[in-house]
Amino acid sequence: MKKRVLVADDDKDAADTLAILLRQQDYQVEVAYSGQQAVEIAAKFDPDVLILDLTMPALDGFQTANRLRALPGFENKHFIACTGHADQEHLDKASRVQFDDYLVKPCKFNLIVKILDELGGE
Repeated sequence: MKKRVLVADDDKDAADTLAILLRQQDYQVEVAYSGQQAVEIAAKFDPDVLILDLTMPALDGFQTANRLRALPGFENKHFIACTGHADQEHLDKASRVQFDDYLVKPCKFNLIVKILDELGGE
């Protein structure tokens, strides 16, 4: 089995579609539909990679990443922002929160797979 991936997006169709496509590539995937749910699932699932929408209600992707980065063992996880915001302000904020990659929706699936493949390891 390849890397463990957590997909978090309040757009259920987008999250579920990405999860299906990743599973077809043999990734082990869990899905969250809110930032709070992502924190809860991540603590149990221990993903290698987290793909987070930045504009989820209540607990957005920035806050979710901050909470997860604070958990033991999450310091070196790979965080990917997948967002509809292409402006410099969001990009700068994502950099401060230590997102490793920043993709603008619609996030190209082949680019996500390329990032995952470049991380190496099974």
